Amino acid sequence: MEKLWTIKEVAQMLGIGEGDVEQLVREGKLTGYKLGGQFLRFRPNQVEALKGTLHFRRHVGSSAAAPDAHAATNRARDFIYFHDFYIFSGGLLAVLLFYLVVAG
Repeated sequence: MEKLWTIKEVAQMLGIGEGDVEQLVREGKLTGYKLGGQFLRFRPNQVEALKGTLHFRRHVGSSAAAPDAHAATNRARDFIYFHDFYIFSGGLLAVLLFYLVVAG
């Protein structure tokens, strides 16, 4: 199974802003796939095909290496959303282990 790209990765690949990527999806020029009902992801081969057919103005507002103010928050939210079962199970096991040690 191929790894799907985030909006940020697509923006860096195309050299445009993340808002521009969302605009391409709204215009139907790029297909985005929703994971969990809210996280847009993209197939790398579709992004590369789009890059070969369209010409973009470089995004002047920030460089591709500039840190996104919400990137850490988005990564943390994605991590918790996709790993909530394991986080909950680990917490439950920790509480159970604590109880067994204290009661024993």
